[in-house]
Amino acid sequence: MRTVILLSLLCLATAGCDRDGGVNPPTEPGRPVEGTAVLPPPGEKPPGVEAALPGAGPPNFVGRWAAEAEWCFEPRGDRVPIEITTTELRGYENRCDIQRITQISTGYEAALKCDGEGRSRYERIRLAAGDRTLDITWMDRSSDRPVRLLRCSTLAG
Repeated sequence: MRTVILLSLLCLATAGCDRDGGVNPPTEPGRPVEGTAVLPPPGEKPPGVEAALPGAGPPNFVGRWAAEAEWCFEPRGDRVPIEITTTELRGYENRCDIQRITQISTGYEAALKCDGEGRSRYERIRLAAGDRTLDITWMDRSSDRPVRLLRCSTLAG
């Protein structure tokens, strides 16, 4: 009985048993951590964060992205934004399941299973997100040049 009471108190103290789950949907980045820590000025990272947390710092890749800004507001035919969640990447006439994603010092690497145009294929990509851009490098293709996309919005926007 003591164990149950202690676990209940611990759970409440750490908010680990939040009634609404406290979990962000897979289509949106998580809420910032709240606390009393001293934070660096906006735009600056705490010293040594890259060494402690590989991939820390780059903004989240989740959202709607397009090659041209007007595609965000006036999509037509194959000129549409792609949508990226934590589980999939959806574009014009294709969809990729993110089977594995690994945080690295420059962003993320992901293994995809893509279906489109009547066939399936496996691909590996690198994602490097900035405040307003996302560079995608298709690692299994002949060109290793990243494709730069512009942020349209979050998926809820």
